[in-house]
Amino acid sequence: MSIVVRALVSLVAVLSAAGQVVYLDALSGQVLGLTGTLSGEVRPALLALMTAHAVVSLATGALAVVMAFDRGPRREAARWLAVALGAWSYLMAYSGATLLLRPGAGPARALFEGHFLLVEAAGLAGLIRFTSLYPRPLLPEALRDSSFWPAVLVPVRRLTLWLLRPSTPWIAAASVSALLIGWTLWNDRPLGDAGLHPLADLVRFAVAGLVVLNVRRSWHHASAEGRDRLGWLLMGMAFLLGMLLLLIGGNVLMAVTGWPEPVVAWRPLLLDVGLLGFLASPAVGIRYEGKLQAVRAARRTLAVGAVTSLALFFAAGLEALLSGGMLARMDMGRGFGTAVALATVLSTHGDLLGFVERIIDQVLPSGADEAQPERFVPVTSPDPDSFH
Repeated sequence: MSIVVRALVSLVAVLSAAGQVVYLDALSGQVLGLTGTLSGEVRPALLALMTAHAVVSLATGALAVVMAFDRGPRREAARWLAVALGAWSYLMAYSGATLLLRPGAGPARALFEGHFLLVEAAGLAGLIRFTSLYPRPLLPEALRDSSFWPAVLVPVRRLTLWLLRPSTPWIAAASVSALLIGWTLWNDRPLGDAGLHPLADLVRFAVAGLVVLNVRRSWHHASAEGRDRLGWLLMGMAFLLGMLLLLIGGNVLMAVTGWPEPVVAWRPLLLDVGLLGFLASPAVGIRYEGKLQAVRAARRTLAVGAVTSLALFFAAGLEALLSGGMLARMDMGRGFGTAVALATVLSTHGDLLGFVERIIDQVLPSGADEAQPERFVPVTSPDPDSFH
């Protein structure tokens, strides 16, 4: 299985990289002469935006290959993380893959349009397997029921336990894919529309919920070292949330000041940077062997993003006050309020960071003193009702 995963992940990463090169070449006016599919003038801002997306796709594909060839103690979890990252990289290169591989009309064209759904299904199944193995395997027969699950949700709990078994995510992925493809063919629609069915969105949300549940279970049953490994997932979420806070603060400041938009498309760039950090965090958790504590790093990252966003909001308020409020007659010009706000936050950033970190400590899991709604029992004493 390892050889198959490595071969497929490497193939997907290569196709993703080639597709991104072809697509960027088409956008930039065929500088490399690889394709002439796209036409018309493309704005530099759009080209820069697509380049940033391509960098995220290429970096994700490279991470997938590294994870596929990992030989460390967490190599089984790394293998399925590689599948999830490889699928994400390939789906991000959808436009390029279409330019590079799309066949002419006929059965081959239909198969090509439908294979993106299969790639996504494989990626979701790989993500489920990864969260059931990281930082150590979650054994369904070792999880007992608890008050965390209301009686009405017991069937859902049993389904989540069933999906912890090695083969069941792939069975579920194949079943859902077959159902969506069958529905699409039954309604005489292009296979490319299979992923647009509401059921596909429902499955995506369900997988997201299952991933969060698996991480929660792993946290409650992990050792101190395992919790630090899981902390890197918190680090990725904190990094992404920090970028979102900067985006919101920047939007408010730009709207208040009326400053012209910069040449660089900074909004999607922030999102791409946050997404790359989010995708890289589980890979770091698998490979990192240093002394940096992930939860502490996540807390500081989120605090820096929150304080910076607060500075942007403060700047927007001062700009509005000085330009359109009671002090408008002073005519200090645009930018003065921003300078005052940044100087104020920089001079007090230590106290602000400490205050925000104390608030975050009330949200982030802190360790062994947490309640244990589910607990491990000996594997030799399984719950007889778990799978009935």
